[in-house]
Amino acid sequence: MIVHRMARRMASLLSLAATLTASAPALAQNLTLGTKLELNTLDPHFFAAFPTGSSHPLIFEHLVKLDEKLQPQPQLAVSWKNIDPLTWEVKLRKDVVFHNGTPFTADDVIFTWDRVPNVPNSPNSFSQFTRSVEKIVKVDSHTLHMKTRAVHPGLPMDLANVLVVSASAGKGATTQDYNSGKAAVGTGPFKLVEWVNGERLVVDRNDRYWGPKPPWARVTEVVLAKDTARLAALLSGQVDAIDAVPSADLPRLRQDKRFSLVRGGPAALVHYIALDSARDVSPFVTAKDGKPLASNPLKDARVRKALSLALNRGLIVDRVLDGSGVPAGQMLSNVFPSAPKDVKPDLQDMSRAQALLKEAGWAQGFRIVLHTTNDRYPNDAAVAQTVAQMWSRLGLKAEVETLPGSVFFTRASKQEFSAFAAQYGAEEAANSLRALVATYTPAKGYGTANRTRYANPMVDNLLSASLQNLDDRQRDSLVGRAIRVAMEDQALIPVFYPIFDFAAKSGLVVTPVPQRRFNALMIVPASK
Repeated sequence: MIVHRMARRMASLLSLAATLTASAPALAQNLTLGTKLELNTLDPHFFAAFPTGSSHPLIFEHLVKLDEKLQPQPQLAVSWKNIDPLTWEVKLRKDVVFHNGTPFTADDVIFTWDRVPNVPNSPNSFSQFTRSVEKIVKVDSHTLHMKTRAVHPGLPMDLANVLVVSASAGKGATTQDYNSGKAAVGTGPFKLVEWVNGERLVVDRNDRYWGPKPPWARVTEVVLAKDTARLAALLSGQVDAIDAVPSADLPRLRQDKRFSLVRGGPAALVHYIALDSARDVSPFVTAKDGKPLASNPLKDARVRKALSLALNRGLIVDRVLDGSGVPAGQMLSNVFPSAPKDVKPDLQDMSRAQALLKEAGWAQGFRIVLHTTNDRYPNDAAVAQTVAQMWSRLGLKAEVETLPGSVFFTRASKQEFSAFAAQYGAEEAANSLRALVATYTPAKGYGTANRTRYANPMVDNLLSASLQNLDDRQRDSLVGRAIRVAMEDQALIPVFYPIFDFAAKSGLVVTPVPQRRFNALMIVPASK
């Protein structure tokens, strides 16, 4: 079945390439990308994840965009300011139209904010970015007053995470209506032509776009999840650029003058291991012989710390990732301003780890299954196998089960795992805490990606206080304290911050961004 699907994708890609080469003038303005990221929806409010965050901004736009330093800049909003502690005045850009010709107004923003928390079955809801707003008042067609539930200085960052949809096209629309293209109407630089789930996205330049016109008349993103297929498509000329270059092939591509390689810095995301610390009985934690345990060892912070201390993060980065990563000690790299500088990665210390297990009453070890994707992140299965080997050296019976991402996230969201590896990206340390570590509280937009239901009232209190503090220095201090508490309690195990490698045909310039992105907005023709 997998082979058949890959063959179908490659046949589709070859057919597409033939179409593009039929006209030489058109070819110069067409861009075809081979991407590892599998876009699973066109609904911009269904799933806060890397593929949607990468592809959807071609079609839809935010009120606020983030620059290469993750600082807020105008997009559909031209300005934002507090007019009292609980009210933000947001001025909207005028003379903007949606792809269907309707004008962009305050009504579309109000519709968007009303829609986000009501999207059914969202695996990771965008409500984490809208819950702070209690009410939106329309002052005029291009002015809004956003009234927050409490003082919320982080609102501009929230505005940079929610894509605005058309009220007229989206009224009564379901996720399926977006997926079919019926409601997929935005203000972005490209408009939808075709989307085939798991295979390709095709967009055309929006010639009525309010901003600088993109250089590409047509952009095609082809999903090539397998590293070998993605590399083969680049080498054969079927695609113009690829992301997540297989680390083993980097030396080969460096020697090939037909291509250029670009490496980003530490990404604004973390590869982490989540542990089931909430339940008395965990489904994939047993005695070594498979018999049930009287209690769940993962509930003990000493056990969780032991599992962290057993990891040699440097070896994982150097050997498994071939250097395409940085060891992690928290949820966001401290190269970014909001992350505390003094929280460092745990160094491997087997003696201390074994002592902690013994102190917690688990000197004999236990059996644990680590679940992971096998098609989502670079070397995801290999990373999990290496982690399991290190846990086995600690005295555990550690096993790995790999799953396709489409199955993995559904099961993880149902709390079916005891330990799982995933990645999460956020532009601010507070947002990582709010999504991954804060107690699951849908009404507040907390814990939207907290799939193990970890809870720590001290972390919650510090986080809430930080989100309501208007003083930048005090706010960062509170976030730092919350992170230290979470990491001392080993709320989760940070493993590494990925570094992403891109390859493109000579004549193209790729500019990486801190978020996990690969799209036409990052690529321009080289100037002559």
